[in-house]
Amino acid sequence: MSQNSGSPGSSAANRWDVGRFVKTLSYFGVVPFLSNWDWFQQWFGSRPDPKVDSRRLVPVQSSGAVDTETQSTQQILVIGSTSAVGQQLVQQLTAQNYRFRSIEVDELSELTDGPNGDAVICDAVICCTEASQSRDAALIRQVENGVVRQPIFDFAQPSTDLQEIWGALDDVVMGGVSQSSIRLGDGVAYFTGVVSTANSGGFASVRTRNLEPPLDLSAYDGVELRVKGDGKRYKFMLRSETRWDGVAYCYSFDTVANEWITVRIPFSALVPVFRARTVANSSVDPSHVYAWQLMLSKFEYDGALNPHFEPGFFQLQIQSIAVYRHRPSRMVLVGATEETERLLQNSGIPYTMICPSQVNEIPGGQFLQVARQPLQGQVSAIDVAALCLAALDDSAARNLSLFVTAAEGKCAVGDWHCLFKSVAS
Repeated sequence: MSQNSGSPGSSAANRWDVGRFVKTLSYFGVVPFLSNWDWFQQWFGSRPDPKVDSRRLVPVQSSGAVDTETQSTQQILVIGSTSAVGQQLVQQLTAQNYRFRSIEVDELSELTDGPNGDAVICDAVICCTEASQSRDAALIRQVENGVVRQPIFDFAQPSTDLQEIWGALDDVVMGGVSQSSIRLGDGVAYFTGVVSTANSGGFASVRTRNLEPPLDLSAYDGVELRVKGDGKRYKFMLRSETRWDGVAYCYSFDTVANEWITVRIPFSALVPVFRARTVANSSVDPSHVYAWQLMLSKFEYDGALNPHFEPGFFQLQIQSIAVYRHRPSRMVLVGATEETERLLQNSGIPYTMICPSQVNEIPGGQFLQVARQPLQGQVSAIDVAALCLAALDDSAARNLSLFVTAAEGKCAVGDWHCLFKSVAS
């Protein structure tokens, strides 16, 4: 990582640093012959060839790819794990190597995420508690807002490549004297420095070298930042072309001093900007992302000033930069109501509602009978749990409501697909 130090403020510090200017251009490959000289880059403490192989970053999914989640990659949330069915479900999830977390209803608020704290982040939810219209409505709302995240830069678990991807890009390129750096430590990246308005400057930033080939993020809806700031307003920027001084797609966000926040930025919210002036008829191409940038600037856009800008020291901690896409989790509910099913149908969430007869501790592996109307009798908690688990991956169980009891029927023991299909048909 490119690191600069110094404290603009004295008359000496207000002099333009031509050496730092050349170093910046060299680091980002603006002067190709300098960037490719080993001795020149080693003199500045970095490697030659400023392009970064994007394939060495975490893999991301293109728009043409298909989800291939397996038992080991799915994240299951079990609500009501102390109920009879919930206890059996936890045992079966463990035995089959699923990744899961089990909670009770009153703990649900601890798992919410998103800008408004209203989204459950997981691949599937299995709710084993007694039916409650108010609980189900709240849970459906949270699941409906769910997203899938893919980290791009995980500073909590940094790779060696991160050391050579990010570098300082300050107003020295236009005669200013602001100085910044980015360093790793304590599971975060520290973007710190001193920003000065001397010499008509007023911005400090860190930017990646160009990624080759560009990242294809077209399967995602936007970018998610996990940051802790100092109360100042910062900018996030994407670049979908290789030009050094080209159009950047920007989003301004306010930080809360000494508090971690999640900033979710839809691609559609990015503002096309060239030298702090907005550009008409331009939008980011998420299928070709070449560079990422974070900035503290005196200016907003088109001459407007940053209302939360102060010259002097600043610090922004970055835990991760990820992309996200909206995808409601699949839901399996035990013993839900007709009103719950109506809410699910209106939400578009893939669901299965399983309404058992009297649940008891009889051994599992019984013949099961299923129907669209209530059934009398008893049924094993083991079998109900197995039916819930099977519903996650069976297309015949999608958007299905069924009643189940232990009784000999048309399907063999353990033939879950047959059971789902017999009700769906």
